[in-house]
Amino acid sequence: MTRLACPNCPNTRGKGQYLCQTCWGRLTPLARRLLSVRDAKAFARLRELHGQIAAHKPLDRIEISR
Repeated sequence: MTRLACPNCPNTRGKGQYLCQTCWGRLTPLARRLLSVRDAKAFARLRELHGQIAAHKPLDRIEISR
């Protein structure tokens, strides 16, 4: 399995995963649910996640658009 850097911490994540297991678990259930939807807006939600991580927003405060 390919291992990639987590965008939020020094851990690694698997291919197809947005974050490592630890960081993924720190997101709110709503954010995880919205990020798990694979549709035409999925890439926009991923960019939204990365933008908030880059702005140093705590993972448990990240909000993802529907």
